[in-house]
Amino acid sequence: MAEAAGRPPGVTFVVILTWVAAIGDLVTGAALVWLSLNMGGVDIALTASELRAYAFVLLAVGLLTSAFALGVSAGSQLSRIAVMIIMAARIAGGVYAWSVLGDLVKWQALGQIAGSLLIVLALSTPRAFAYFRAS
Repeated sequence: MAEAAGRPPGVTFVVILTWVAAIGDLVTGAALVWLSLNMGGVDIALTASELRAYAFVLLAVGLLTSAFALGVSAGSQLSRIAVMIIMAARIAGGVYAWSVLGDLVKWQALGQIAGSLLIVLALSTPRAFAYFRAS
């Protein structure tokens, strides 16, 4: 297990951003589960069961991201790769959501794309490579 003192600042930044993404997914997933159970007066294009399925996917992704954030903070190379894959999927999801829903999700999609891109770039630096190789 690598010590925090030897961890590059970029990796610490990644750990923080990864936790922010995980908590965001967990909070959004919980809110959507609640919404799917209280659909009265809400006009959206999804059925309650479709919304609930999406909410549970968000909860599962949030839990996985949390677990991998712990692994990245401990110096796990496997967690580093998993976080990079999750963030690539978040970039693709943000681009897709923006292309389908347009201005409705513009700022949320931009934030998701930018945050995920920062994480991938920070995990791809030579100092990050050296840190995870030594761990």
